[in-house]
Amino acid sequence: MLCRRFMSTLSKRQQFNQIQPSQKLYDKLERLGFGSLPPTKRYAWKNKKNKTAPTTITTSNNHKYSLYEPKDPEYKFPLLSFFAGAKTPASFPPEDLEEVAVVGRSNVGKSSLLNTLAGTTIVRVSDKPGLTQQLNFFSAGKLFYMVDMPGYGFALVDEEEREQWRQLMEDYISKRKTLKRVYMVIDARHGLKVADIDFLRMLDSKKVKFQIVMTKSDIPILPQLARRIITVQDGLKGFRNAIQDVLVVSSKTGAGINQMKKEMLFLMGQLKSKDPPK
Repeated sequence: MLCRRFMSTLSKRQQFNQIQPSQKLYDKLERLGFGSLPPTKRYAWKNKKNKTAPTTITTSNNHKYSLYEPKDPEYKFPLLSFFAGAKTPASFPPEDLEEVAVVGRSNVGKSSLLNTLAGTTIVRVSDKPGLTQQLNFFSAGKLFYMVDMPGYGFALVDEEEREQWRQLMEDYISKRKTLKRVYMVIDARHGLKVADIDFLRMLDSKKVKFQIVMTKSDIPILPQLARRIITVQDGLKGFRNAIQDVLVVSSKTGAGINQMKKEMLFLMGQLKSKDPPK
């Protein structure tokens, strides 16, 4: 009771900073390529063995991260190529392959993520909100489609056009029988916003499986990133169709990308087995 009263007197930021991530979560983030906590006795033996300094990259907030080198075999998609664009349900291509869709608020890093997954530029990246204005279908050879959906939330278009996008996405989600999963992209610095929760409720009501992908995860310091994962997972507990495992990625350093590829290839039946994160 005293703990609850104490927490209720704290600001949201203070409550966030009170979260104590487990060592298991830190270990998982380290394996994904997000670095580790400051050196302690636990990591001293690693520092002695690793005499060669790893190649590092400095992010916009002056944090330094090692460029990610996958410890697992590197997973590659078949060449992703533009297949079709649809502004109306009548323009949807035939349902001849299984699909995954990627969606997110404007400017959360969705386009950069798609380009990183593809290993080449398939989507134009811009700071201008609302650049994607239709459903774009990309074929992964003859294996599956990856669908880039318009961003929701703020965009530099009028309300009527935003409503048309919303209806288009809802029609696609409701009627597409080959849709296996929707990946919702969020910014690791901010977590789930009101617009995200509203979209998740719509997905849940349609009984569509969805999974959160946290992009720009190289920007927060490691404890903040771990806390953000915990708060996002807590926010998913009320959704029946949510995949509880949150994918954590950085398009800039490549951390987490290999794991996401493995998860997607397994989902689409292109891998016989998937080793869960330890």
